[in-house]
Amino acid sequence: MEDLQEIIDYVEKHIQNKLNLKELSDFMGYSSFYISRKFMDIYGIPLTAFVRIRKFQYSIKDLINGMKVIDVAMKYSFESHEGFTRSFENILVFSPSNVRKYFPSDYSVPKVNLLVNNKQNSEEDSKMNLFDDMHKIIFVFLKKSFEEMKAKFSNEIQIELYENNFVKISDNGRGIRLEENGIIKEEILKNIFEGKPITKLEYLVFGDIPLDDLKLINSLCENLTLKVYRNNTCYTQDFVRGIPQHKILSSPCNKNNSGTEVTLKPDTSIFGKMCFQKDKIENLVKILISENQLDAKIDFSEHINSKFTISI
Repeated sequence: MEDLQEIIDYVEKHIQNKLNLKELSDFMGYSSFYISRKFMDIYGIPLTAFVRIRKFQYSIKDLINGMKVIDVAMKYSFESHEGFTRSFENILVFSPSNVRKYFPSDYSVPKVNLLVNNKQNSEEDSKMNLFDDMHKIIFVFLKKSFEEMKAKFSNEIQIELYENNFVKISDNGRGIRLEENGIIKEEILKNIFEGKPITKLEYLVFGDIPLDDLKLINSLCENLTLKVYRNNTCYTQDFVRGIPQHKILSSPCNKNNSGTEVTLKPDTSIFGKMCFQKDKIENLVKILISENQLDAKIDFSEHINSKFTISI
């Protein structure tokens, strides 16, 4: 049994049913213990957790469309309004009644994207994968800054590490053009950065993080503040798990040069208490310098916070 696509298809077809482990194992013709263990071995996620996630993903669509929480709970065969809400909050952090605050109105139920494990990872391997993925968040933003440097629109990139695992990445590149004829274009940042909250269980089925998807990277951040400097104006947007918190703010600034500044903190519900390491970041910087064939130097200073400066 190389995969369990039949059981995944069954869940999708009967998503509104109660779908307990016995029903699913009876459908496959195996014991509950065997199916549960096999699903975990193949996909790295409990079968019951997969079913809950799919039910909640479908629920989100109905809640956005205006269905009452109690009606959604009954539609997807939860025993009570309270049980649905409690389980929903345990998985997604926020309550069903706040869905519209965190998800766009055009939300669509994502396709199932369970990746088969080629090997069973030990707990230590899993921690290392999380650690590497957390640093990929920095890598994605650095990659964009290095593209500006390679195109000769920037000659300096700074990385600063702060307490509580915050990191700031800034460059003196062009900055994103957000204003046209005096009107701020909200949709520009939305199209580039706006994501949606991701739970740890959802995250575990992603596989490798795409190294060009800023929406996904933003969704993996507990907090992210973006500042764009352009034409003596500072444009600011704050995100929480990928969701913008207000309209883009603009204010005059004394910064003559243009540029982009991102301050972020990875989601502790996914990455726990892991912290960025300066040695790991320095290695990522060296990789990007080499890939972009830049004659750049790295300066590192350690005062209140750790700071890297990459310049050409």
